[in-house]
This record gives sequence, C-alpha cells and structure tokens, in this order.
Amino acid sequence: MFILLAGTLALMTAAALALPFFRGRQEAQSRAAYDAQTYRAQLAEIDQDVSRGVLTEAEAKAARIEVSRRLLAATDAMEADGVARTVSPALAKGIGIVAAMGIPALAAALYLSIGAAGRPDMPLETRTDFEAQMAQRPSQKEAERILDRAGFVPEPPVTEETERVAEMIAEVEAILDRKPDDRRGRLILARTEAQIGRYADAWRNYAILAENAEQPDMALYGEMLEAMVSAANGYVSPEAETVVDSGLSLSPGDPRFGHYKALAHAQRGESGRALIVWNALLENAEPDAPWVPMVYGHAERMAQSLDLAAPPLPEAAPAAGPGPTREQMAAAAEMSDDDRTAMIEGMVAGLAERLAEEPDDLQGWLRLIRAYAVLGRADDRAAALATARATFAEDAAALARIADAAR
Repeated sequence: MFILLAGTLALMTAAALALPFFRGRQEAQSRAAYDAQTYRAQLAEIDQDVSRGVLTEAEAKAARIEVSRRLLAATDAMEADGVARTVSPALAKGIGIVAAMGIPALAAALYLSIGAAGRPDMPLETRTDFEAQMAQRPSQKEAERILDRAGFVPEPPVTEETERVAEMIAEVEAILDRKPDDRRGRLILARTEAQIGRYADAWRNYAILAENAEQPDMALYGEMLEAMVSAANGYVSPEAETVVDSGLSLSPGDPRFGHYKALAHAQRGESGRALIVWNALLENAEPDAPWVPMVYGHAERMAQSLDLAAPPLPEAAPAAGPGPTREQMAAAAEMSDDDRTAMIEGMVAGLAERLAEEPDDLQGWLRLIRAYAVLGRADDRAAALATARATFAEDAAALARIADAAR
C-alpha cells in the first residue's frame, strides 16, 4: 500500500512539473507593447486634431516628433523583452522531462537509502538508546515491549512458504487447544515458531514444556534460552538468567549456558566476573569447538576494556582432526556475527562430511554432537547420536563417552 501511494504521488508530481513545459506559452501583453499601442493611437489623434483645426501644422509637427520618440523607445523595449523571453520548444520540453523524471527519482533514491517501508511509526519518546534501557535490567516482557515499540520487531514478509507455515502453526495451535498436554505437538510448535523468527511465542511454549516436564531437560532449557535471548535482541533478562542457572545446575560445564551467564554479568556491568567465566570456558574447550571463536571474541573485547591481556586460545591437539588453526580463530573473533556464524556452520558441515567418509572417528562424533547442541540443531544432534551409537555398538567404552556427550 505504501509503495502504491508513493508511486501514485510521484506520477502526479511528475505530470504537474512537466505539463507547463509542453503546453504552448500564453503570455500577457507587456507594458512596452501597451505603450506602443497607445502612442500609435496618439499619432492618429494628432492628424484628426489638425483636420478639425484644433492644432496648427507647427503644433502638430512638434507633437508628432515627441510621440514618435516615445513610440521608438517602446518598440525597442518590446524587442528586448521578446529576445530575453524566447526559449526554444525543444529546450522547454527537455527541462520538463528532466524535472519530471529527476525529482521523483532523487526522492526515491533518498528514501531507499534512509527509509524503511516495513517499519512502524517511531514516536519521539520511543527513540531512545536500546542498550541504555537494557542496562536498567527490565523483565523479559518489558524488554520485548520496548523492542516492539521501537520498531525492532518487523513483521516477516508474506510468502507462500510463510503462509504455509502459518497455516501449519494454526493447525497445531488448534490441536493444543483441545489437547493442551500434547508435549510433542507443543515442541513442534515451539521449534517452528523459533525457525520463522517468532521467538517470543516460541520461548513461552518452551516454558510450558519445561514447567510440565517430569524431570529437568537440559536440551529444552537450551532451546528455550536461545529463543528468549533472540526475542530480546541479545539481552539476557532476569528470567532468561534463571533458565541459565537451571541449565548450569544440570551441566555446569555446558558452554552455551556458561556463555549466556557471562553475557548476563557483562550486561549488568560485572566485567570482571564475565571475563572469568569466558576464560574458564576457553580453558576447558576443545580447540576445534565451533563456539570458541565467538567466546574468544567476547573475552578479548572485555579484556581490552579492562586493560588486560587477551586470554590465550586453546591449543590444538595433534590428533584432533581437521579444525580451525589459532590464526583462523583469532581472525574469526574479528568477524561480524553473521560472518562468524557462517564460518562455524561451514566447519560443522565439513566435520559431518568427513565423518560420513570416516565413521570410525569417535572424537569427531563427540565434537559433532556437541557442536549441534551448541547451535541448537536438535534434529541433527539426534541423528548424529543415533549414527554414532550404531557405529560403536560393540564398543562399551565408546558408547559411554557418547552417552556423556549426549547429556
């Protein structure tokens, strides 16, 4: 609708600008032309006055000289005015075309560079710094409200795929209205909502699952935490930190919960405690763990803010298989979040391809299972677990290590 209205107004403006240049010029009579006409009439009146005997021939001659002088001056003014106002028709049309096309095009280019058709109105009172508001430690609900009011939560584009997913979500919601205890249906709903960016709805469904679970589920806490932080634009709310603490109580060394605990410390201004947690994660990390570059980047920036030396990167083990070098991880720490995520996804995909050709690499399977857990790819993690267990079905020690990685 916005594009349609803007286009219509642009066309109307272009027509209004161009039309005068294409119409014939209709000018009012100039002052000099009016004076010249008056002086010609006065010359005719002088001849009439002579014939009626009102003027003598000598008087008429003197009057004709004066009026003729004024007529010549008016004629010269008419010629000068005509030269100054003469514009060729081609030039006039060219000016009209340039004005009609150039001004709307310039306006469109300016809007495309600084505008956002899909964003809601942003009243002045809402145009405040998001980080400053988050420093006040609002609740999860309040943080989401601030983001929505400030236009940080645009509506997803409507496509055939999104419409199909929306229909599927509506069907699952209808089933859950009839069977609110259907855990599998609610889990599918939560994961689907997270996949299409409806994080606020997703984490609330995860919360229902966690509340009604017979026993704590670390994987469920992890997915719920990711949805909560995504719904708050990277902010770890007090409610999200409660989930972090629940996850750490089940698995104190889990890097995902440890990272968000450090991030919560940092957002509260507890820089030293945040750096301690990140350093501990790096000290206990496997060198090729996909999350190492991200955590190292946070730790390095925090150390710099405290005028401390950057923490060391984990040393690579000789038989650990293909993985990032220290130089690659240091470079990844300088990447944007999107580039870093793409790098990590590529490393995990490469590890999965290698294991498909060399399935007897137990250490590789353990790394892949942990990587999928950190990335929140539960289905891929389940598939990797099943394949690893089938591969080492006859090796009790290997199965024990796989079971440990699955916790």
